[in-house]
Amino acid sequence: MIHIPKEEYHYDQKAFHEFKRLYKLINHSVLYTTSDLEGNITSVSKAFEVLSGYKESELIGKNHNLFRNPNTPDEFYEKMWSKLKTNERFTGEVKNITKHNIEYWLRLIIEPIFDENGIKIGYASYRENVTHTKKLEYIATHDTLTDIFNREQFNVMLDIQIRKAKRYKHQFALIMLDIDHFKKINDTYGHLFGDSVLFKLAKLLENNIRIDDIVSRWGGEEFAIIMSINKENGAKILAEKLRKVVETTNFSTKEKITISIGVGHYNQNETKAEFFEKVDNALYQAKKLGRNIVVES
Repeated sequence: MIHIPKEEYHYDQKAFHEFKRLYKLINHSVLYTTSDLEGNITSVSKAFEVLSGYKESELIGKNHNLFRNPNTPDEFYEKMWSKLKTNERFTGEVKNITKHNIEYWLRLIIEPIFDENGIKIGYASYRENVTHTKKLEYIATHDTLTDIFNREQFNVMLDIQIRKAKRYKHQFALIMLDIDHFKKINDTYGHLFGDSVLFKLAKLLENNIRIDDIVSRWGGEEFAIIMSINKENGAKILAEKLRKVVETTNFSTKEKITISIGVGHYNQNETKAEFFEKVDNALYQAKKLGRNIVVES
């Protein structure tokens, strides 16, 4: 047995207790897990237990896809694994779900773990809960009534599309639409009912555009859609489809609810103001010509 001097013994005891204190602090504050090469959990911090709603005994041996939100696209995980399989660090933001089906957002860092021989044996995952930040971002960019992009965010995305068009010759179109005689709907059925019509219309638009198209509430009963063009007359075809969908939808009113639509394609020689005015004029013509029609500028 090796004799440890009394002063060295006290030093080691002090270091050990300090290590325990730091470990406890990290364990209760850092959202941390480790996994094997297939993503099966091998260790978990107390902090992550609290966030996820699962106990450690429920997590060990389970795969990380236990937390997967069904709305997260497969591309996110494909990108993640392509990085990890080449021994690169992966960083990203992902929405997960707790044991009790509550959604939360994480800023995620995953990096490989190697043994003393340099052989990869698993992965370490560090997380930051950014749910509050994401909620604030969402409130800033979305319309509170219809839950689609608001006017401010629409302007940001329109500016991006114009820059892409000027630099890369990217083609896109703008669709502006307005609910016909919306004031009469409010006067007849009340503003709360009018709000329900706006919400239902927003969902109809979302469900009948392509995944790459962008829909927003421009203001009042007016909506705007940015559409990347992939075929001739594609924007007008989409606009006509939307017009028919709205006309044949039951909004629980005696009369049909219809929309008037203006469509315009971006010309690289025009300013944002000129482009928007062109599409707005097309919408005005649709109203002037009797409503419930599509006019392309």
